[in-house]
Amino acid sequence: MANEPDSLKKLWFAYFSFLLLWAIVTYGNTVGEFLNDKIFAYRRGDDVFTADFLLYYNNGILAWEALKSRIDIYDGVLQNQYLQKLVPDIKLEKIFYSQYPPYLFVLNMPLPLTGMKQAWIAWEIMGMAGVVFSIHSLLKTAIKGKFSRYFTYIATFASFPAWVCFKLGQVALLIYPFFIWYFIALKEKMWFRAGLLGGICLLKPQYAPVMLLTGIFLGGIRFFAGYTLAGLVYLIASLVILGPHNVLSYPQALKYGEISGLTTGVSPDAQQNLRGQLVVLFGNDGSAIHLVTALVWVAVSLYIGYIWYRESRRRSKSNEAENDRRFMILSSITVLVLLVISPHTHRQDYVFVTLPAIWLMHSVIGGYPMESPPLEGDFDRTRLLVLRYLILGFPALSWVFFLLTFFLPVVIQPFFAWALVTIALGTDCFLKAGKFREIHRDGNEVM
Repeated sequence: MANEPDSLKKLWFAYFSFLLLWAIVTYGNTVGEFLNDKIFAYRRGDDVFTADFLLYYNNGILAWEALKSRIDIYDGVLQNQYLQKLVPDIKLEKIFYSQYPPYLFVLNMPLPLTGMKQAWIAWEIMGMAGVVFSIHSLLKTAIKGKFSRYFTYIATFASFPAWVCFKLGQVALLIYPFFIWYFIALKEKMWFRAGLLGGICLLKPQYAPVMLLTGIFLGGIRFFAGYTLAGLVYLIASLVILGPHNVLSYPQALKYGEISGLTTGVSPDAQQNLRGQLVVLFGNDGSAIHLVTALVWVAVSLYIGYIWYRESRRRSKSNEAENDRRFMILSSITVLVLLVISPHTHRQDYVFVTLPAIWLMHSVIGGYPMESPPLEGDFDRTRLLVLRYLILGFPALSWVFFLLTFFLPVVIQPFFAWALVTIALGTDCFLKAGKFREIHRDGNEVM
């Protein structure tokens, strides 16, 4: 038993080394596919695979066309015609549809100013920089040890959600840093900045209700001012560049892309949320499932808003350290809830798990090798250990979840189930925790 800490350190170093090597292999494979022209669109057997970046590049082209001739950017046939010009060697038999908000089309306008390959390289580099800098900001709020910081960077990039974001050139790369900085700004009580950052995250409108309510209850009018300013900039730019008809067409375009079944890219049977789980259980993505998903999304969003309202009312009665830890835990649970109740959550969206992983480790679980947790209270240490290894094991588990879909029939959406268990354990620890206390860390501490 005396050597147990040393053995655990060796075990975690081996895990770190595995993740590092895995990241090198997977990202190296992506670079190879890019060099072999198998990134944007390619055929494997009878199936055609397309990268999301193809949509964003096409969005930019459509936005420039709308500025000149007021075309309908949400015309599915027209979208596919422009897409087909970008990949002339691959027949796009089903519409690969962009139902994104009009302001994303505007933001994508710089992309077609250069060739698609050059734009993809710039997109990937900017995405990687955004992830690195935002993780750096997040680590400054919680993690001190050098190994812990290195592990966090490698674990994030080595996870399946992060890799597939880079593989697809997914818009989550654009949102990721603003999403992380939004919660940090709330923690630091920079209300106007938090509003601006939350407004930028309207690129994923399904997160808007929870993020808006959370920010308003904590930051009041200053948050609302920043949020409104960001929204107004989006709206005015969209109206001027795309025209009112395209802005007004967005709700119908969203409905067409999400639930018509006439397009590709949504894949409700693979989504890692309540909707995806219901599709697996009932074998369809019909109107009843859409209704249940929408009602749960609205109801839970309002309930999470209520929880934040209650938290905002009690913050003045607690000390700063306790407020910080409660904020980190509730933010972590909120992010995970966003993923499971959102009407549109794919595996790549679980890249946002970085925030709850870091803040739950700091606020609930404790440091490596299982030093005393930062909570005092009547909580089950076995559950605490399960939560610990669910979080630290997520980078490897995420690949297991992905690979199992090739060998076993999907009965439970694995990322969805992982999030539910993590929410339940994190909430249990929070509700049973008593007084918060500070953790003392040294420079040699590792996760």
